[in-house]
Amino acid sequence: MKKHVIFLPAILGLLLAGCTTTHEECSDENSYWYGGNHSDPYDYPVKKPIIYFYPEEEMNLEVTYVQEERLLTTYPKYEDGWNIHLREDGTFTLPGSEREYYALYFDEIGNYKTDWSEGFYVTKDNVISVLEEKMDFIGYTNREVDEFIMYWLPILENNEKSLIHFEQTEIRNEECPLTFSVMPDTLIRTIMHIKKVDEEVSIKEQTLTHYERNGFTVTEWGGLEY
Repeated sequence: MKKHVIFLPAILGLLLAGCTTTHEECSDENSYWYGGNHSDPYDYPVKKPIIYFYPEEEMNLEVTYVQEERLLTTYPKYEDGWNIHLREDGTFTLPGSEREYYALYFDEIGNYKTDWSEGFYVTKDNVISVLEEKMDFIGYTNREVDEFIMYWLPILENNEKSLIHFEQTEIRNEECPLTFSVMPDTLIRTIMHIKKVDEEVSIKEQTLTHYERNGFTVTEWGGLEY
């Protein structure tokens, strides 16, 4: 089958004028551009990206992580791609095995590009409602939101105060492109960037993109702590 590369241009508004080096502070005291030359790229891994599938029919699907040198832990194990047999209910098996999976799991070396000029300030008291509201709006299902919050809530509550910024599909596709042997009709990818703060921070509220789920749908979520 022919592979389709998901690789879209970055949103120009993400770039902060005057920020060209790692951790260089911009004119806005709350804005930082995290470049790709960090001394140890393992300091900020992207944790638990997980991919769900919602096919309209049973199919064989090959998923390839283009920058595979950035992969750390994978499950099922990544071996020059994931070759899976998708059932209509979204579960899948691997060739030669009847073991059933419901999602792909991996983590990766981070790329550190975060625009802290916009996002959301959250506390341990309001973080659940904020995450539910924002993830619902983006277009995730209740189950996807539940699993997202179950993973990240302990970290955010332990921080007590945090800034969060959502890296959405278009940026994610450019920074970490995937290929699919069958092109999804709808692709939703979100990585939440988290930065602990010691006091309340005034930050411009990020404008999020909403995605309608139509046809063969693939979704992904994950996160990154600074």
